[in-house]
Amino acid sequence: MDDFVLRIDNDLSSHEAVLERCTAMVEYFKSNPGAKILIDFRGLNFIYPDYSLLVLCAMKYLESLGITVTGRIRFSKNSGGLEYLSQMGFFKHLEVNIPHSLRNKKPNSFVSIQQYTSENQIEVLEELMGVVKANVPIDDNVFASLDYCFNEILDNVLLHSNVGQGWVVGQYFPNMKALRLIVCDYGMGICASLNEVYDFTEEQALIKCVEKGVTSGKGQGHGLYATSRFIELNQGWMSIFSGNSKLDVNEHSTEVTQIPFWQGTCVYLRINTNIEVDYKQFTGEHYDYKEHLFEKMFSDKE
Repeated sequence: MDDFVLRIDNDLSSHEAVLERCTAMVEYFKSNPGAKILIDFRGLNFIYPDYSLLVLCAMKYLESLGITVTGRIRFSKNSGGLEYLSQMGFFKHLEVNIPHSLRNKKPNSFVSIQQYTSENQIEVLEELMGVVKANVPIDDNVFASLDYCFNEILDNVLLHSNVGQGWVVGQYFPNMKALRLIVCDYGMGICASLNEVYDFTEEQALIKCVEKGVTSGKGQGHGLYATSRFIELNQGWMSIFSGNSKLDVNEHSTEVTQIPFWQGTCVYLRINTNIEVDYKQFTGEHYDYKEHLFEKMFSDKE
């Protein structure tokens, strides 16, 4: 049986390109569960953290099916991309030791790849907000906006995936004045979750999931709506992958396109840290989220 070759290289220049290779890998191992993998990093100089998490989660999905993925790795010793993946915890979660020394990077500019559950969700949220506080002179309103959206996205996975865990990674890029964040699961997916109540097609489910009040009954139907409103006001970008569909939200449009299959749901955010947003424009109408947030922060220090 031939090895499956997974190339992690500079040609991975979009989420769709990453998903295409992940889908091919998953389908191959479903048909050939005893096969080996060859992961080739020799053409890699740079990779975004969200791309790396998609690859890792595809392998973890296979593990959840009882398929153990083992094999070999090829890399160049002077690869900056390999060093970056090591720094972000990619190889640690694959349980692979790379004989590669790491230079001292700014640890407060990123949250490395992490698995989270309801037990450590708050700690992960605090790490994400710590990256913001360490790198961005930020207004209280913007801080409250980010805290609200990050918490809603993390919580959404635990409520709706039906697997009780998710994966997250994020990094601040000072040259772009932007934060990239992705939260992934390999659970039941948005369409299956909403169709516990509705009868949506996959495309309809993605469009409806960012509308206010649309919920499977496990939440209030506000988290993805609020995040999409924040992204529009922030002039950022949000993508939601689930099944064979992707929803893109920005200040100009909301659009669904077809993508290679993803089991579960991924929510990707690119946030402009130099554009202010007032949290009151999308948080709950009946309480002041910033007041609640800062009261909690103050009480935690007592």
